[in-house]
Amino acid sequence: MSSGRRADKLRLAIVPPVLLGACVAVGLPPTKSVSVTPQVQVMDDVTVEVSAAPPGEPLPGLKESLEPKEPKVQVGAFTRRIDRALIEAHGAPRDEAGLDAAALQAAATFDNGAWSGDPRRELLAYLRRGSVEEGAEFTESDARTVARLQAGSGALADGKLRDETMAVLFAMGFRFSGRKVMAWRVKLEFYPAEIENLDAWNREIHEKVTKNGGSYPDVDPPEGEGSLYVRIGRSLVASYRARGGPPSPIYDDAKHVAAPTKPGVYRLGPPHAHVTSNWYYSQIPWGAEIRRNDDGYQYRWPRSSEWWWATSKPAGTLKMPLEDADFEGLPEVTRDGGTFLIWNKNDFGPIAWNLVPSDLYVHTTPDTEEGVHPPGVWSLPCSHGCVHIDPRERDEMMKRGYLGPDIVFVVRRWDEHVLPDQVRHDMLNGTGVASKS
Repeated sequence: MSSGRRADKLRLAIVPPVLLGACVAVGLPPTKSVSVTPQVQVMDDVTVEVSAAPPGEPLPGLKESLEPKEPKVQVGAFTRRIDRALIEAHGAPRDEAGLDAAALQAAATFDNGAWSGDPRRELLAYLRRGSVEEGAEFTESDARTVARLQAGSGALADGKLRDETMAVLFAMGFRFSGRKVMAWRVKLEFYPAEIENLDAWNREIHEKVTKNGGSYPDVDPPEGEGSLYVRIGRSLVASYRARGGPPSPIYDDAKHVAAPTKPGVYRLGPPHAHVTSNWYYSQIPWGAEIRRNDDGYQYRWPRSSEWWWATSKPAGTLKMPLEDADFEGLPEVTRDGGTFLIWNKNDFGPIAWNLVPSDLYVHTTPDTEEGVHPPGVWSLPCSHGCVHIDPRERDEMMKRGYLGPDIVFVVRRWDEHVLPDQVRHDMLNGTGVASKS
């Protein structure tokens, strides 16, 4: 849950000593959700063909939306990208250490055993910077290239393409071509502090909350994010943006607590337009039609015929009736001869997945749905414990079969990482990236 859209009521100024449910309102009934056909179409039945783009490139039609055309990254600015040329330059003087011919051959044998078919071909094409023939295999030269990238990124330089090295390749922009996979093969692993600055977080919390008695709205989250890795079988095949809650619990207001995303093993519930009486703007589903009459505002669910009162006059069914000002600035559409406003302030975005069994959800936020910032240069908003994702990457994950009911979703601890510390440091400080003007 983002703190950007909420009713700013009573606020408490204490860091609680225990972990409280991040998306459960304090003292309120359990969160309710209703499954409906979401505004964003669930694409479980879409077959995604193998990309005709070069290996490691985004799917056709997605590259422009997933990457800013000309990102300008300044030193000191957060970024999720590292520059391959700089990594190779850093690794060149030291990648030979401990890697004789036998070690390189062993690394090539390992990589050929770990990767096969199109994934192997695409990895080789990326490492060799060109197309490769069908059936190509890793050689000692390829293992040396891998070792150079490992040495330059601070990883173990053994020439073997395991998790840590794959995470580095993803950070450099490598991507497998898009082909849909079956849900039972997918495992998602969320590392909430993969690119977070814990020291900066602790300073901010100490200064704003512990020292000055503030609460969550007073905290300015440091730039940073977690990472959501996709595992197929034993191999990491993709990395996406994601952000959870703060590193320690912080009271928000009388009803909510922002807390770390609770580590554990979950499964994704069905995708749905989520509504809950615990969050002011989330009492109405995303995409609901809104109409005004002399007595106030009404709403109806997408593709429904029944209207419900959203304001207090006359008395409606919402636990916290909305104010007239809450409907200002909504987009307007004309359908079937009528003109309606469309509700786009639900904190959970158009579609959400429950982490079963918990009160946590995987979802986007209204601000990210607006597409104000290009992905990867500015960090996602911090949550109250849910897992925030980027809407453009959500769409890609749905197409590839990475988001769906019953998919295993593992939340790691704040002290767990896949990326080497050197790469994480470079990402947090905007270094290791070639600036473009």
